[in-house]
Amino acid sequence: MIGELDRGSAPVEFSLVSVLLVAVALSVLQVAFIAHVRAVAIDSAIAGAAYAALADASDSEGVARTKNLLALGMGSNLVRSVAIVDSAIAGRRSTEVTVELSVPMIGPWLPVAEMSVRGRAFREVP
Repeated sequence: MIGELDRGSAPVEFSLVSVLLVAVALSVLQVAFIAHVRAVAIDSAIAGAAYAALADASDSEGVARTKNLLALGMGSNLVRSVAIVDSAIAGRRSTEVTVELSVPMIGPWLPVAEMSVRGRAFREVP
């Protein structure tokens, strides 16, 4: 009798559990995507600041280098702005590149997370 009551329960259990597993897998992929975008943005900002800090380079070349690296690493449609400022750290001149991004949180459809990253480099003394 008990065997008769369990007939057909395996497909239902599989359907219910597989929905949860797919949701967890997609969540992990989304977190990995956001981490990748952040890592590429940080690396691009650091590389752009280092290039702009060279003695024979200008700030606009550093911004162009940052935008180029961002376009290569993740596409330019996520980048809102790239800014560069000169500052001082412990009495030494430095360059700071700030990148602002818009990253979709759930696939390409739902809310967008705003992210800002910075890269710094000390200026070369000519």
